[in-house]
This record gives sequence, C-alpha cells and structure tokens, in this order.
Amino acid sequence: MRGQPTDRTANRSRVSSKKQGEPKFSAPRPTFDELLAGREEANRVNTNFLKVDADTALTFTDIALSTEDPVKKRRNVRSARKAYDTVMRLIEKVDLSDSDGRILGAKLLTLKARLEALGEIF
Repeated sequence: MRGQPTDRTANRSRVSSKKQGEPKFSAPRPTFDELLAGREEANRVNTNFLKVDADTALTFTDIALSTEDPVKKRRNVRSARKAYDTVMRLIEKVDLSDSDGRILGAKLLTLKARLEALGEIF
C-alpha cells in the first residue's frame, strides 16, 4: 500500500480543490425589498441617534447654565458643542421626515441659543 493514496488523502485532495479562504457556501443575495428595508431601518436608527444626541447636548447646556463651578461649566459647554457639531455634520446624511425635521430643527435652535448664551461663537 506504500505510494498509494489512502482514502483519507484522496478525500483531502478533493475537498481542498477550492482555494483556501473561499467560503464553502455563499449567502443568498438580498432582494431589492430587503435592501430597501435595511436602508429604511438604518435611516430610522440614524434619525433617533441625532435626536438623542441633541437631547444629550441640551442636558449638557442645562448643567452648564446651572452650575457655578467654572471647570464643570466649561466641560459641559465643550460636550454640548461637540454634540451640536456632530448633529450638524450628520444631519445631511439622513432623510428626515417632516415631523422629525421640525423636532430636530427646534432642538438645534434651542441648543444653539443656549450655547451662544454660554459664550460659544458660531
């Protein structure tokens, strides 16, 4: 039996005929409706993120406006401004509904006014 491939080595050569690293099974391609649903879900999540980020920034301004501690005030103003800038940068990448646009717009106007009252320049 020397020199003759055993069943084990014969099977190995058949199994390893694929290139290494290639998946043995490919995932089915998503349908157009599945892609659209995924995009809509991502947009919904991104919209919620922007609203939460704006709410968080408003909370930071509340803290900054109510504290006498200059270090705490500056830290919260910095955090609120960073959140404001983030929302302003990302808002163009999200398809907002009319109601979400109005809600987020009102929050951003309030936030900007508070930041200006705290000394931020736009």
